[in-house]
Amino acid sequence: MCLFRFLGSDFKLLNLVVNYNKFYSPSLTFPLNFSKIVNYNGLGKRFTSSLSENSDSTSVSDIYFKTPTSERVFSDILTMDSLSPREFRIFLNDVVKLKVDDVLLWSKAATYCIENASKFKFFDALSVLESFTEAKIYDKALFTEFSRYLTIQSPMMEPRHLIQCINVYAFSGTFPQALFLEVFYGIIKQSEKMYAAEFVDMFNCLSRWNIKNKQVLSALCKTLAKNVSILRYAELTQVAACCRNLEIEDETFRFILDSWQKKELAMMTIQEMLDCLKKLKNIEVKWAYYEELLFKEFVKQINELDGDDIAQLADPFDCLEFLKSTGALSKEFLLSLTKWCADAVHNPPTRSQKRPLSHQLVELYNLVQEYGIEEKYIDKAVLKFVTSKGGLRLRNPKPIPTVYKPNRKYVFTDDPENPRPIPEIKYLENDTPKESEKSKHINKIVEELEPYPKFFDKINIKKPSTQSCGKASFRLKPKTYRHKNIPVKQ
Repeated sequence: MCLFRFLGSDFKLLNLVVNYNKFYSPSLTFPLNFSKIVNYNGLGKRFTSSLSENSDSTSVSDIYFKTPTSERVFSDILTMDSLSPREFRIFLNDVVKLKVDDVLLWSKAATYCIENASKFKFFDALSVLESFTEAKIYDKALFTEFSRYLTIQSPMMEPRHLIQCINVYAFSGTFPQALFLEVFYGIIKQSEKMYAAEFVDMFNCLSRWNIKNKQVLSALCKTLAKNVSILRYAELTQVAACCRNLEIEDETFRFILDSWQKKELAMMTIQEMLDCLKKLKNIEVKWAYYEELLFKEFVKQINELDGDDIAQLADPFDCLEFLKSTGALSKEFLLSLTKWCADAVHNPPTRSQKRPLSHQLVELYNLVQEYGIEEKYIDKAVLKFVTSKGGLRLRNPKPIPTVYKPNRKYVFTDDPENPRPIPEIKYLENDTPKESEKSKHINKIVEELEPYPKFFDKINIKKPSTQSCGKASFRLKPKTYRHKNIPVKQ
């Protein structure tokens, strides 16, 4: 890289160097083949890399495609000096996405970074270094120059920037002492404010590069022990694995992780267990013991489900595919799934309802025959699915009223114009004549009091409404305006 920086734009000297095959390649495994010369306006003769014509060459499998089509990126070489650090960062990200491996381009980019290192913000500098890392290009002068300014700006970094800084410099194999002291101090300082995902990323980063700084690990463990409840099961599994890789011998911290793992496992629903297992399947660093306990508990609970309990799953057939892939499919689950299908086919075919599809019923029918399960429920589900054309011919359910008026008096009140007859009080035949005379006297008093006593005449009694659901009518009260010195007119 330094060679091309000193050569500058002397293309004659470059031609000699290329002819003698004495040049630096950004990829040690797949050396460049400068076989094509492209005439470009303003640059004279330009050398671009291309695929090797040799059939035995392995450069075809290189992730950096060596094609002359990358000329459109070369037009920015002359204007690179006029770009701002932010524009340069965007430009370099586009170069990486287009998989350009032109040595002159990367040499010019490294020169620009060294000359303008003081103008870069820490996030732009880290993004530029990440682009060089993805291109597998390491310039010692560039990384050293950026480390000076990153050290100054390290107090402004967030945990994700600290992780990015460790990854970039650890990948290049350099560990600037001043920069990493500030990075470790920033991790200790910000450990109290980290979220669960940031804890996991931090432990994964330290485990990946085998960084066993006792002060950093002690600060992270103490903070996480206080706030262990922020960890979900998948995050807990990753943290436990990283602690084993980093050889953390804090027994108290391990006991806290184990106790929280038991509580978290006891509180998880079946759907949460399924999502966690699918997530752990794609994670490389995980504690196998925790994953095994989760899988056993999931299989145990899934086999205890009944037909109605299958509705707890967001997608029952997704769970079926997962059990098939892990070899944990059982007859109990298949029987419960067939019972659920027999009821679910009656649901309308809408997105708000869960119901089996045609190909899912066919797959389930084949599994039922393979495992020798009772076919009564699956036959019922298939018959209903076919006769209703996949639910399109299902009758709409009776609409339920969605608007109610609480405490409506007319629901349980008799019609005042047609009241129900009040049954007479019947007495036993064995009653004495005195008791019968008493009852007659009481009935007389009751009849005289009907409909109301005399003192009730002046009371305005509200008659119950006979309408079923009419709009409420409001009668506004007359407004009376009263002044301090003017009496109200009656």
